[in-house]
Amino acid sequence: MNIKQILSKEDQLIQQNELLKTNNQKEIKNIYGWVRTVRSSSNILAFCVINDGSNVSGIQIVLNDENMEENQIEYFLKNIQIGTFLNCSGYIIESPAEGQKYEMLLKSYEIVGTVDEKYPFSKGRINLDTLRNFYHLRGRTNTFGSVFRIRSALMKYTSDFFHNKDFLHLDPNIITINECEGSGEVFKLSDKDLNTIYKQFHKEKDETMTYKWNEDHFKRATYLTVSSQLQLEALTCCLGNCYTMNKSFRAEHSNTRKHLSEFTHLEIEMINNNFTDLMHIGEEYIKYVIEQLLKYNKDDLENLDKFTSKGLLEKINNIKSKSFITIEYKDVINEINQDIKENGNELELEPLIYGDDLGSKHEDYITKKYDNGVFVTKWPMELKSFYMKQDASNDTCYSFDLLMPYGIGELIGGSQREEDYDKLNNMMDRKGMNKENLKFYTDLRKYGTCMHGGFGLGFERLCMLLTGMQNIRDVVPFPVYYESCNF
Repeated sequence: MNIKQILSKEDQLIQQNELLKTNNQKEIKNIYGWVRTVRSSSNILAFCVINDGSNVSGIQIVLNDENMEENQIEYFLKNIQIGTFLNCSGYIIESPAEGQKYEMLLKSYEIVGTVDEKYPFSKGRINLDTLRNFYHLRGRTNTFGSVFRIRSALMKYTSDFFHNKDFLHLDPNIITINECEGSGEVFKLSDKDLNTIYKQFHKEKDETMTYKWNEDHFKRATYLTVSSQLQLEALTCCLGNCYTMNKSFRAEHSNTRKHLSEFTHLEIEMINNNFTDLMHIGEEYIKYVIEQLLKYNKDDLENLDKFTSKGLLEKINNIKSKSFITIEYKDVINEINQDIKENGNELELEPLIYGDDLGSKHEDYITKKYDNGVFVTKWPMELKSFYMKQDASNDTCYSFDLLMPYGIGELIGGSQREEDYDKLNNMMDRKGMNKENLKFYTDLRKYGTCMHGGFGLGFERLCMLLTGMQNIRDVVPFPVYYESCNF
């Protein structure tokens, strides 16, 4: 059992009034973990905290001359350093001191893994920027232990939420022939080495020459997917509501605190729904996972709130307590421009015209103004993708971006999908889409079309929101981003 399980078991004994007594408590063997701290009060009394990653606090180990020989304590203090991996055996008791509920009276121990003198975490606290140099070790810190336990819990709560609503969890292919969004920010795949590709491109002085994809692994150009949406729609139009937690990939040359080249993408598709249903389930999902975190992961939230993300609990309770608001795109543009006009340069925002996308500063402004999640709806078709359901009366589409406060910005992008075959084909022409590669997609409108819609949520941004971390690289175990892939 890990430390969390052992301490939970002791809690159960306490609740059953089976109070723990050192003189009759059975010895527990093989409590293991990495040393976080070690200190001594005298040559016959010492304290050590070990943690195996299962909870925030680990467990305090007490060495005294009642349970160990004096020379064993002396050897421990000379040889145990921060980072050492120990197996410990002893007695679990209720702690008489503040700071922990239980502690272990050490009877024996085994040094499993020693520590090189260059171990980077041996001295004091280290700032987040420095910790990004140690992605492979930073999970041992209290901050990243909490962040990654919360990330893991969010994965579970996501599964619980959608399975309780009878969604199927199905993961489509991530190697694809389609760019989906049509943005061109895709990674191309090849089984050839770079020298072979280079030689083919340069063996002739022909500026129109293109790479011979028919000689490559798939006999055609393929990409790492930017979204599983199109294939997920096909599954949904056969099986009913579906979701995926696939990886997606973006070849954006962007090095901001909110962008990655590889990220986890929660995408859902629903049938026989309406536009409001999509926004409702998105809001319901966010509030559900917050409720679960507050119920089952309070220790980790409190740890972050106290040391790294001050005010975190207040913020997520604020999100949970309010109904998100809905504003049409055109009204957001007018509202921001009016506020700029009334406040002069104080807002430090550029005015917008209809057809402009919202920048990060505009997103942050509108969510800060309302101190709430904001659904921005009815976007101009020109700004959105070919598959979104059209409103021909004003050339907008039934789409939304959910903007979240505290520096997160866009968390969810969703829309009703255009189910009309002719309208979809006309928009594909307008957007310059490759119809041959998308025949499977247009077939969905020919063979039993139905109302359907869906959304995509950047899971790492949700992790940022619910841990208070300000850089997306700090919620991913091994982040891959522009100009950086080191593992």
